[in-house]
Amino acid sequence: MATSRWYQVVRKLLDNPEFRSSRRIRVLLYVLLAAFVYLILLSSVLPPRYHLAVGQVSPVTIRSPITTVDTQATKAAKQAAMDRVPKQYEQSPQVEATALQQVDQLYSTAVQDVSDKSMTASQRLESLEALAPRGVSPSTLEALSGFTPEEIGILQSVSERIVKDLLSVPFYPESLQQAGLLVDRQMLNYDLNRVSRLIVQNVVTSVLHPNMVYQQSATDAARAAAAKSVSPVMIHQGEVIVTKYGIITKNVQSRLKDVGLYSGQTDYGMVFGFALFVALSIGLLAAYIERRDRRRRLDNLMLLILLLVFVLISVLIALTKGVVDAGGPSSIPFLLPISLGAMLVAVMMDASLAVVTSFYFSFLVAAALGFQFEYVLFSFVGSLVGAYSVGKVTSRGTFMRAGFFVSGVNLLTVVAMHLMQMDNGASFHEFLVHSGFALLNGVLSAVLVMGILPFFETTFGLLTAIRLLELSNPNNPLLRKVLLEAPGTYHHSLIVGNLAEAAAEMVGADPLICRVGAYYHDVGKTRRPMFFVENQMTKENPHEKIAPSLSHLIITSHVSDGLEMQVKAGLPKPIQDICATHHGTTILWYFYNKAKEQDKNGTVKVDDYRYAGPKPKTRECAIVMICDAVEASVRSMARPTPNRVEGVIRKIIRDRLQDGQLDECDLTLQDLDVMVSAFMKTLKGIYHSRIEYPDIDKLRKEVAK
Repeated sequence: MATSRWYQVVRKLLDNPEFRSSRRIRVLLYVLLAAFVYLILLSSVLPPRYHLAVGQVSPVTIRSPITTVDTQATKAAKQAAMDRVPKQYEQSPQVEATALQQVDQLYSTAVQDVSDKSMTASQRLESLEALAPRGVSPSTLEALSGFTPEEIGILQSVSERIVKDLLSVPFYPESLQQAGLLVDRQMLNYDLNRVSRLIVQNVVTSVLHPNMVYQQSATDAARAAAAKSVSPVMIHQGEVIVTKYGIITKNVQSRLKDVGLYSGQTDYGMVFGFALFVALSIGLLAAYIERRDRRRRLDNLMLLILLLVFVLISVLIALTKGVVDAGGPSSIPFLLPISLGAMLVAVMMDASLAVVTSFYFSFLVAAALGFQFEYVLFSFVGSLVGAYSVGKVTSRGTFMRAGFFVSGVNLLTVVAMHLMQMDNGASFHEFLVHSGFALLNGVLSAVLVMGILPFFETTFGLLTAIRLLELSNPNNPLLRKVLLEAPGTYHHSLIVGNLAEAAAEMVGADPLICRVGAYYHDVGKTRRPMFFVENQMTKENPHEKIAPSLSHLIITSHVSDGLEMQVKAGLPKPIQDICATHHGTTILWYFYNKAKEQDKNGTVKVDDYRYAGPKPKTRECAIVMICDAVEASVRSMARPTPNRVEGVIRKIIRDRLQDGQLDECDLTLQDLDVMVSAFMKTLKGIYHSRIEYPDIDKLRKEVAK
């Protein structure tokens, strides 16, 4: 009971004209549309996050969503290139000059000391120790002081040559460790005794120093150039980072961070970029809706329904992306029933809007699935075919036919994309999976449309083609009540429905609403059927026995009675509006004249004999009003010739215009003129002239004679 009360409150709010036309609510709905789409799909657009420690087993196969640099592998490659670059040295000639100077100074001093006979052996040794290079042993100096000047000169010459030979070429610090061996090899070229060899070896090795000076800046520059020349190691989109049940290593963890899949990392650029993407998309959609023709512009209720369709599609996209991220089949997006949205929009609104929304649904799929072209093309083509396939619904079977159309076109799209791939022969199994999902896609979309559509029809009182076809069934309780209790009214309603449908097709109104609305416009007459002339089977008229004011009350009450019955039966508001406005605020001239004739005081006012209204506000309501009057007038004509019928029709239209009954609807004079020809064609088939059949009894008597 409480649920029913809340439902009535919500329906009353949704049917409120202020709600449907409020500019603030309209802006709020656009903002909510953008916000819901953004919040629902943000987690799908952002790459999934994994918090996997080193040594842990991966629960899913993780692939890279983007192509980016593998920082750890690139760093290792650069370091390897830098390690291959040798240290940079520069040969210094000063090392050789210094070594020769030390050798020359030692041997020259030795010659002077040996030549000076006044010096003792200890003095000579002290003199040589003071000048000898570090590393020359005292035994070498002692032996050197015992040589003659000529012998010392030979040792000096040999030492200088060996120093020049060794230091004229690059002599690295590593070479210093083998200095003794290098000097020995050089002395093989000279004929020296053992003592002389020891002296030369000791002196030369003591003066040898590396002549290659290490260049730190040059080494750093060379290594930097080597590192720069290394191409970065890339992680390509779709590349497997770790397989299901694979072990997480430091390298895997680093690669997860590189592609933005490691938890704790938020790509604020993508967050802001998707917000901008949604704002632009919804903004352009709003601009299209607001710039549509006034007759086709959505009111706030229909805009709310469009919002719910977008939310539904966004949820389906998010669920599909969630299945993929959880390790599901990578082909599952081909099963996403994206054409569902376009089919719902086409049935509940119109096909042109469904085509436009097909673009936006495809864009949302693209954003969630990495902007892969195959998904964008597949979604758009399927949505487009779905929108056009349900453009004219005649039964619920139309949805299944549309589903088969979508399945067929989906399959063709998959074949086309497969043939355009360079390696189509290598992915035949994948092609079969895609084809199977594509075929199921259309059928699934059709089933979902048939299941979801009644929810919108019931919750929002939405008047779809399917709902109208159901209401036009003669077995509907209200129509059956009219047929059984007011058969004349039922026949009258059928003819009005035919007239209204023909007129609506000519002026671009909704023919189905006009026809079904005409069927129900006089259901209120079932309360007192015999007070209406089409239901009177005898010549007795009950209005002749009652006052004109009471007759007026009875006649006009059929509008309020019918509206009450329709509300109780849960008929959609457009049908209720046709019932409420099919007489507008017209005057019951017959009873007004009768009251005026009976009134001796002149107190009768014409406005007292008007219907309560309101006046028609839509073309469908206005068409049914005119058709109701036309059918009643033509039916009452004694000799309905074409010229007389056309004259009556034009007079009725003229009277309605002059009385202001059509002031609040958007029918033009051209529309009214076109409607006349539609009425004439329909009435010609109903009230056509018939041949007069002969009297059968009279013929029988003549034959008997």
